[in-house]
Amino acid sequence: MKTGRTVGRALLASLAVALSLPFGAQANGLETIDQLPPFPPALLKALDGVRGKAVMVNFWASWCGPCRDEMPALVELDEAEPGMVLITVAVADRAADTRRFLDDHLLDTLVVIADHDQAISRQWGVRTIPTTYVLDTSHQPRLRVRGEADWRDAAVRSRVLKAAGIDKRMNPN
Repeated sequence: MKTGRTVGRALLASLAVALSLPFGAQANGLETIDQLPPFPPALLKALDGVRGKAVMVNFWASWCGPCRDEMPALVELDEAEPGMVLITVAVADRAADTRRFLDDHLLDTLVVIADHDQAISRQWGVRTIPTTYVLDTSHQPRLRVRGEADWRDAAVRSRVLKAAGIDKRMNPN
């Protein structure tokens, strides 16, 4: 019976976390930023493998409709830009649900950092999902998008690439 109570408490805690995060917000646009709190160890490890590349850090969850909606376009941008890498942070998500989403959408190469307890989200002040940060090639923060964005929009892509330090004249892909 103790196991049942533990599972029940875990489910209630997960539900409370899920309900505490706003989701589904339309993006208020691309906000220019120039600093973030220190990078947590899991994110530092992921960034270490992509030195010299711009990075989009996307906070999402498999249970968030707008997160699921924008993910294909984020992946397309990642795949279309050799100088850009997408790293995702799964917020308050169960590992099985994250894996199912990735499998269902054939996203087997997507980098996912688990943030079950929202430590990374809280450290970076993420209050809405999806939220995406754009880091330049030196991994300095340049842009933030709170809410769902149209990553296929030419103006959005252009601003992201410019802020990230990716010059399309030199890399016309």
